[in-house]
This record gives sequence, structure tokens and C-alpha cells, in this order.
Amino acid sequence: MLEMYRGLKIRHKLIAVFAFICVLSVTASSLNIYFAAARNLDERTESFATAMNRQVVSNMENFMSSYKGLIMAVLVDSDVLAGLSKDPVDIARLAENRPYISRLLSRLVTMQPNIIYAGIILNNGQSFQTGTTGEQADIPSLLQKDWIREIMESGSTFSLIPMHAGEYTNRFTHNAVITVVQKLYGPSRQNVGMIVLDTATSSVVDLGDTSVFEHNVQGIRVVVEDSLHRVIYDSAHGSSIPFEEDGFLYYSEPGSDYRSVSEELPDTGITVHTLYPESALMLRRRDMLIITALTVLLCIGFAFLCAVLFSRSFTGPILKLRLAFKDMENECYRPVAGSFNRDEVGDLIRDYNHMAERFGYLVQEVYRTNLQKKNAQLLALQTQINPHMLFNTLESIRMKALVAGNKEVARMTRLLAGMFRMSLENVNENHTVRDELDYVQSFMELQNLRFRVENVLEIDVSEELMEVPCMVILFQPIVENSLSHGRIEDTNGMRIRIQGRRDGEEIVFSVSDNGTGMEAEQLLLISDRLEAIRSGSITMNSYAEDGRQHIGLENIAKRLQLQYGSGAGLRVAYSNEEGTCIEIRILDLRDTHPSL
Repeated sequence: MLEMYRGLKIRHKLIAVFAFICVLSVTASSLNIYFAAARNLDERTESFATAMNRQVVSNMENFMSSYKGLIMAVLVDSDVLAGLSKDPVDIARLAENRPYISRLLSRLVTMQPNIIYAGIILNNGQSFQTGTTGEQADIPSLLQKDWIREIMESGSTFSLIPMHAGEYTNRFTHNAVITVVQKLYGPSRQNVGMIVLDTATSSVVDLGDTSVFEHNVQGIRVVVEDSLHRVIYDSAHGSSIPFEEDGFLYYSEPGSDYRSVSEELPDTGITVHTLYPESALMLRRRDMLIITALTVLLCIGFAFLCAVLFSRSFTGPILKLRLAFKDMENECYRPVAGSFNRDEVGDLIRDYNHMAERFGYLVQEVYRTNLQKKNAQLLALQTQINPHMLFNTLESIRMKALVAGNKEVARMTRLLAGMFRMSLENVNENHTVRDELDYVQSFMELQNLRFRVENVLEIDVSEELMEVPCMVILFQPIVENSLSHGRIEDTNGMRIRIQGRRDGEEIVFSVSDNGTGMEAEQLLLISDRLEAIRSGSITMNSYAEDGRQHIGLENIAKRLQLQYGSGAGLRVAYSNEEGTCIEIRILDLRDTHPSL
């Protein structure tokens, strides 16, 4: 992994490091927030369940106290009820008080709208009853209920009967009801009967705005049980409840998938349980986990985008600077274009631009200096050639003039003057292959007049190559060497041939003769010297002149190296008994200098 990281580019390193840091920090922070939120959810849910359980306890206390207070209104008239409970019944008194007792029961139902049925049962068998929709109870069936007998046998005056089916009434549907029973006592504290009140189960507990809880945890369940674990209220059941054989529903402890909060009402034996499912909490945790994961992914994506943009803004200028350095390797000293920030990278680029401008200026200065030096060397080399040729030619003219004055002297003088003028006037001007061949032809004609021989010069150069620029005195020294060192004694003249052709970007000229050629040792020595001059490892002055026999070839090789560089050169193609061939390679300067 470390080796892979080392092999990355700076841009990719920045992206990797920035993204890694963001992923690590965002993931750690998100997980911390998730666990804190999950813990807070558990605490809030438990707190909410505790508050709701407390509310239900308060509801139960209010329910019992309200019904006890309601029944107290009846007990105020207990003397009337006690009189009616005597045996035998006073018919006149019963007829007188029945309307009063009916109004009393109606007032009970009116004061507590949740009462479905209200009845007064006296020990002598008399009963008074009413209901919200005209309910009437079958008193004998009611008195047969086990829980009625238990109440009568017990010493408790107020009893709350858990949920049961009120089938002893004439209601169309016998839904679950809760019954409140209060014993009635006469003036002498003797039991004269009881008050029976049936109320709807929903009146026991008021959960309030349950949507608040459902927004936090789904599946809440509130259960109220008595001391015998019989259910007084269960929010999980509807109106139709499958009761057991004794007519009651018993509370069973919830499984491990539920959490519970419980509280017991003092002195009643009643316990309130608030249950909330673990699965609901897990669902909420899963939702929070999904939201956390999506948040982490979005943050990672945003961090990656920021890393890419930041790395691009940082490495972009560096990449431009790198390309500029590559151009500098190719001797192109251009500044980095654009505007850059006032930071370290921007300062580095500005320093480079200043350095590039300075380098460009220095290179131009060095180029001009070297060019002037080359021109001076070329002038010196040409000066070295021209006096040598001019001295020999003038000596010939002098000898001709001594022998006899004729037109040949004038012609030779004219040819010499033309050659001398061409060699001097075209040093710094455009000199083409055509000019150079004219120069060689003049030289050949002058030599034929001088030695009275018939040397033949053949030229095989296309018109396209005739206009190629070349340096002055390129072919003449080679032709002169052929005439001087390759002459065959028993012949009257030599045949010299100049050919030209293109070889890719180079132009190749060959100067061949039919002379005697060179010896193998001499050919090897001259070839080594010419190659050394072409590569720039030696100069002409590094060798001692051997009778000036090959100064012309070395002179041309040096000038080619100065004029064209290592891409041009001169070599001996062959030299044997059939003759010698010198090959010259130059460049078409018009390709690099279109103005020529």
C-alpha cells in the first residue's frame, strides 16, 4: 500500500489523503451522532412511557375519586333507601319515593356521561335502574354473578370490577364494561343494598393526544390490572374481547420484545403497566442508521468533489510549470501564461517566468556571439583558401605573360576576376547551388587554359536543387584536389562528375573523378579526420599539415560543421583504382528559415 501511495502523482495523493481524512472524520462523527441519537431515543422513549404511565395512574385515581364522589350524592339519601328496604314493603311509601329515586339515578347518568347503566338493588329484592339508552338489567342474572357474591361477602364498601361482558342487560351488543359497586348502609350501619354502575372501558383512561407518542414509538400498550391480575383496562383490545370462562381477561407478562414501565396505586392493589415494543425502537434505529449512512455517503461525495477541485487548483499550475520545464529542455524558453494566486506555487511560477525571460535573453546573446564567432571563422577559412588559389593562378598568368601575350591571358584574367569577386561578395549573402556550380565551371575552365588539358566537368543536379542555399566554395576545393592528386600521367585530362539528390530532410552531393585514388592507409587517416571534425571533437589545427594536400577537404568539413551542425558533413564514399568519390551532406536552410 505504501509503495502504491509513493507511485501516485501529487494530484492523486492530495485526493486520496483529503478523501481519507474526510471519510474517517465524517464516519466517526456520524457513528458517534448515531449512537448518541439511539441512546437519546431510548431515554426519551422510556421517559415518555414513564410520563404516560404516570398519566394513566392519575386517570385511575381521578376515575375512582370521581365515582366515589358521585356515589356520595346517593348516600345522602340513604334514609329513603333504608326505608324502602324494609320487609314487608310499604307500598304507599314505595309509590311515593320511586319517582324520586328514578330522578336520582338519572342525575347520576347525567353527571357522568360515561355511565352506560345505573341501578340500585335493595336487599328485599326491590330494584331501581336506568341507562343512557334505556338499558335494563336482569336482576336475578346479575345477582348470580360470582363477583356480586364476592362483593356481598367481603367487607369492602367500594369495589371496581375489571373488564367483563355486560350480558345481564338488554343491550343489543354486550361489549366490555367496567362495573363500580358501592354498598348501601342504613342509619344503623346495616347493609340495605348496593349501587351498580356500568361504564365504558374508554372512560377509565384518557391517553390524550396519542399521536404524540405514535410519532416517537409505534405500538404503545397500556394495561391496568387489579390485585388478582384481572385486566381493568387494555388499550390493545377493541370493543369485542374474548373473555375467559369466568368472564374476565387476565394480564400476562409481555415477552422480551417489549419494555415496560409499571406503577401501583396505593391502597387499591391496582397496577398500571405501559408497554412499548423493542421492534419499534429497532425500526427507528434502522431509520436513523439509513439516514446516517446516506449522510456519510453524501459527505464523502462532497469531500471527494472538494478534493478534486482543490487538487486541480493546486496541481494545475504545477502541471503548467512542468510542461514549461519540458519546453526548456527543448530550448524553448517560454513563460507560463495565466494569473496565479499569491501563494508559494504562484511565487514559484513567477520566479520561473523571470528565469525563463532571463534565459531567453542570455541564449539570444550567446547565439549572436557564437554566430559572430562562426562568421569570423568562416571568413578566416575563406581567407585561408582564397590567397592560396589566387597565388597559384596569378603565377600561371605571370608565366603565360612571359612566354607570349595573347587572348588567353585576357580570358584567364577575366575568369580569375569573376571567381575572386564571387568568393568575396557572396560571403554574407544568399549563395545557391547554382552560384557554386558556376564558380566550379569557371575554375575548371581556368585550369584547362592554364595546363592546356581537356578536363571535363559533368553536372547532374535538378533545377529544384539549384536554388538550395549553400555556403561559398563548397565544390571547388574537392575538384581542385581531384585535379591535383588524382591526375593520371598518361592521359590528357580527367572526368569529374557532380551529382545531387534528396535524402529525406538532407541533400546529398557527390563529387567523383576517374583518377588514381588514394592508398588504404591514407584513406583511413583522412576518413577519421573528417569524422572527428564533423562530431566537433577536434579542429583543423589539431593536425599538422602534410604538404597541404588535404587542407581543402578538412576546410570544407569544418565549415559544414560550423554552418549546419552535426547533421551535415563530408566523407570519402570510395577511393580506389577507378577513382575517388567525395560525398557532401547539407540541410535545406529554407525548411528552418523560410525567409531564405
